[in-house]
Amino acid sequence: MAMGAGVALGAVALVARYAPEVGALLARPAAPEPLEAGRAALHSAEPAGSARPAPAPGTAARAAEAAAPPRGASPPAPAPGGARPPASAARVVAQVVAQVVDRFAADPVALAACPPDMTLVEGDFCPALPYVCLRGAEGVGHGCAEYARGQRCRARTDFRRFCIDRHEWPNRVGELPRVYVDWYEAKALCASIGRRLCRRSEWILACEGPKRLPYPWGFVRTPSPCNIDRAAVAFDLGAILDESTREDEIARLWQADPIGSHPNCVSAYGAYDLSGNVDEWTDNLADDPETSRPATLNGGYWGPVRNTCRLTTAGHGPTFRFYQAGFRCCADTIDGVRTPPPRPFIERDRERAREKGGVYD
Repeated sequence: MAMGAGVALGAVALVARYAPEVGALLARPAAPEPLEAGRAALHSAEPAGSARPAPAPGTAARAAEAAAPPRGASPPAPAPGGARPPASAARVVAQVVAQVVDRFAADPVALAACPPDMTLVEGDFCPALPYVCLRGAEGVGHGCAEYARGQRCRARTDFRRFCIDRHEWPNRVGELPRVYVDWYEAKALCASIGRRLCRRSEWILACEGPKRLPYPWGFVRTPSPCNIDRAAVAFDLGAILDESTREDEIARLWQADPIGSHPNCVSAYGAYDLSGNVDEWTDNLADDPETSRPATLNGGYWGPVRNTCRLTTAGHGPTFRFYQAGFRCCADTIDGVRTPPPRPFIERDRERAREKGGVYD
């Protein structure tokens, strides 16, 4: 399949980047590969119609998959359209990235607080932080090459302590990130493994880090360690909506990279690819029960679009699905440390002001 070929090319590029380590890995005697152990079940939610009400209690897990892994396990999932990367390529990418890159994996505090495929976020969330553009850019979709430093929080901060997936769903190095899921499906898939879709405020805090950076890496857009600013490709809406042509169209448009391809695209809390690669659904309803926009998208994708930590797309409804929309999950900590529940994160004035544009800024 075209998608499989794209993954293989991505894996080849990543392997070339770490050629010495790959050579050492391939020279070792074969051993059972844990990455392949849990792939019996495919995670796939039923396609949504043009509109539907919120799922009734008890239906979330059924809508996600029949065989869910135990709590804390990395969920196996198909690549977009059902394609899967070649097992050998995924295995090499996973081994190389796991051994060479992830400097957060051995953090004893995070390991005690969160499952091994998640990282700990512990810090103060700022509910009102301005992004002031210091230097404009010509790029379409973002418009700012550098943001001003030294911005202060304009509201009382809120202490948070929670776990977030290290990577985009399926949170498995070497796999393709899952796309073409709507907000309901994202919530259901997270619930199916005992997690939840991240609150918008949780996602922002995980991305900005304790220094409240506009990008996970700092204030200047380029050069970026993340997968952003690739040229946009004109899409064929009819081909995407038609199930018989959808997979090929997504493969043609695909410019996201396999999970783990950008080891330096990591926030101060150890979450990867929060900026770029795929847009990520967040739960604005959990932050603001009275909002008229429950489903929000954060982080942007691989195109020349907004990819900052705080700017949020709020103009799509919860049944929206497209080739760039994915997600990751959050969860409460498991070490027994008591943390006050988060306060509501409400931006009602900004929501009204941006009613037409559908963007919180």
